[in-house]
Amino acid sequence: MMTIKEIIDKCLFVIGAGFSKKSGCKTSSEMLVDLKNLIQDKSNNIFNEIERETLNFLLSCLAYHCEWRSLQSNGKFKFYANIEELIFLMRRIRDREEFLPYPITGSWADKLVQLETSFKTNDKKNNISNLFSSIELKIKNELLKEWLKFSESNISYLMPLKKFFQSYPDQEFCMEIFSLNYDQIIENYFKETGIWSGFSNGKWVGLESSPEEKIERRRINLYKIHGSINWLRDIAGDIFEEEKFEINNFDIDGIQKPFIIFGQGIKTFSVEPFFSLIYHFRKLIKKRDYIFIIGYSFFDPYINNLLISETIGSNKKIIIVNKNFGPEEIQDKNVLNKYNKSKNKFGECQYKNYKEILADYIKEIQINSFYSELPEFNINYVKADSLFYINTDIESFIPKYFSNNGIILRKLIEQFEKERVKIEKPFN
Repeated sequence: MMTIKEIIDKCLFVIGAGFSKKSGCKTSSEMLVDLKNLIQDKSNNIFNEIERETLNFLLSCLAYHCEWRSLQSNGKFKFYANIEELIFLMRRIRDREEFLPYPITGSWADKLVQLETSFKTNDKKNNISNLFSSIELKIKNELLKEWLKFSESNISYLMPLKKFFQSYPDQEFCMEIFSLNYDQIIENYFKETGIWSGFSNGKWVGLESSPEEKIERRRINLYKIHGSINWLRDIAGDIFEEEKFEINNFDIDGIQKPFIIFGQGIKTFSVEPFFSLIYHFRKLIKKRDYIFIIGYSFFDPYINNLLISETIGSNKKIIIVNKNFGPEEIQDKNVLNKYNKSKNKFGECQYKNYKEILADYIKEIQINSFYSELPEFNINYVKADSLFYINTDIESFIPKYFSNNGIILRKLIEQFEKERVKIEKPFN
């Protein structure tokens, strides 16, 4: 039997918006719905009339393009818009990139010129003269924090994970978690457990530095690949956690807050901490055999490239934990009542050939020009056998897999290990 340290040392955990949904944080799709409601509410003064009209126009464009993408897949898959797609679209328009998705091109572009010409900003503080930059800043600075608020009472679903850590006081192990979220749920709930994320006394010191917490206390290494709602960068390029930042000694106008990568596209930068985080992500993917993808819907081709490339030519597994992932046919016909039956103790999707269907679904994302500027460089071969889909939400997954000292997690990894031995050493 494998020790719990051996189990955890073989695993890597990647979490997306679905991980935080139960806490009250909105997913990117829910953010877009809320934005639609805000611009329809005339009593709300976040956006002026030109910005409202612009957003209505862009939301119509996104709806059009979602339907277009669905049709391009010959109706096999249905795509839905989210807030990051809106931001990505606005940046493309603002920067006048060569490629613009339908129906922005052609005569529709005249509408954008009219809106930009009519735009007169009242935001003297930021001195914003560009329509799309103004909208983006309002979404990031005024709305995002509201969307990511959570209730302390709503994060009790993480309790089985905390008890799992406490049940092994004498074993030195640390869970490696890469988060694609901006919220602070994990930092808040596990602050007494011990977390290392590259910050010392509130300042980014890099991943090569030694964590402050002793190894017997620390159970989580948390790497926020796209930044955090409480990060800021000063004019000198240093990154801080906002609550520990002495603002009196710095030029307010030179501060970037929140310091996050917001919107899809090529999310790679030669600046810290994002460069170190993505490099560390790639390094650990190479080392770990079982990658749990929890609440992430694979709409970031850059992250997908890193995940997919390491499964080709290997026996690594990508374990997808997501209640609503993939084509609707899987969601409609999946036999959910089998989840708690002993013959399906891991909760694996029961739909026939689901691995091949999900592999095709991820490929459609990889080759679509809407999600990245250079889709021809994305890896679009997805090894179906590397996928293992658990059709459930986070509040069901955590107690099932981490209660009773993590016995289900242990059994799953031990099963994978047996399968690996059969493949790699068939004559033993």
